[in-house]
Amino acid sequence: MVENSSSGLSLLPGEVSVTVTREEHHQPELARYAPVGGERRVAVELGWCTVTSGKHRGKRAVEVRLDGRRIGELTYLMSQRYGPLVQRVEDSGARPGCEALIQQGEKKIEVVLRLPKDVDGALRPPTAEPATTPIPVVSMPTPAPRPTSVFQAAPAPAPPPPRRPWYLRRPLWIAAAVFALFLLIGIVNGGEEDGQQPSSDVALPTTTTTTRAPVTTTEEPEPTTETPEPEPPAAPPEPTYREPAPEPVLSEEPAPPPPPPPAPEPEPAPGCHPSYEGACVPIAEDVDCEGGSGNGPAYVRGPVRVVGDDVYRLDSDGDGNACED
Repeated sequence: MVENSSSGLSLLPGEVSVTVTREEHHQPELARYAPVGGERRVAVELGWCTVTSGKHRGKRAVEVRLDGRRIGELTYLMSQRYGPLVQRVEDSGARPGCEALIQQGEKKIEVVLRLPKDVDGALRPPTAEPATTPIPVVSMPTPAPRPTSVFQAAPAPAPPPPRRPWYLRRPLWIAAAVFALFLLIGIVNGGEEDGQQPSSDVALPTTTTTTRAPVTTTEEPEPTTETPEPEPPAAPPEPTYREPAPEPVLSEEPAPPPPPPPAPEPEPAPGCHPSYEGACVPIAEDVDCEGGSGNGPAYVRGPVRVVGDDVYRLDSDGDGNACED
């Protein structure tokens, strides 16, 4: 007998033990039924939840509730086994439940459910409507026909249906019409062969008349022995004359002379210092006026006009002109 109330639950028959997982996360709820020196029996409700971790994460599983509070769930394989049974109870309008055993483990309080062994053949919950027993249908045996006594007169056979008169039988009328048609055709063909026109006043004899069938002759054409003349051979096509292509006219004018070679490019002038004009002052370590007292190593012949800085000090009097002598 369970310790808590099982009102409103349809308890499934308990035949085998099924372990509950993840009860370590719900120890405060289980502590209200903490076992002391043994185990405690309670009624739990079975519902649905979603696996939150592991390789079956996101899949449906069976949840276990104690007094409306979650205390764990079945493994994925056990949920696959007992899920259809839980769904069948819910479809009937009842709340599925079962008996649970709360035990003290080494490190935590554990829960073991009692569920039916045969899921497919499990009994229906007590709250479900009982199945209606079908009323057996008893078939009454068909009585055998009673044998006819030798002293009882056998029933008279039914009279055959009356035969229709000959003038109402359709095949006879059809045969008579066909016979009259052939007779009329024979009379017409016989009159044409004798060269007489058939008279419309000729009365049909009532006695048996022999009809002469028309004789059709087919004249075959006489074979001809003439041999058809062979057709003359076709004349060969006349050759088409084509004028030869005109030969190219060679020009007698002399070929134009080749263009003159390009003029050689002038050799680049030696580098001149941009501070001097008039004469090219070379760019060197030192430049002196030619004929002066300087020792070079480069010299320039004047006159030279200074337009920038007098780098080589050629303008000794500072009038802007250098190497005047």
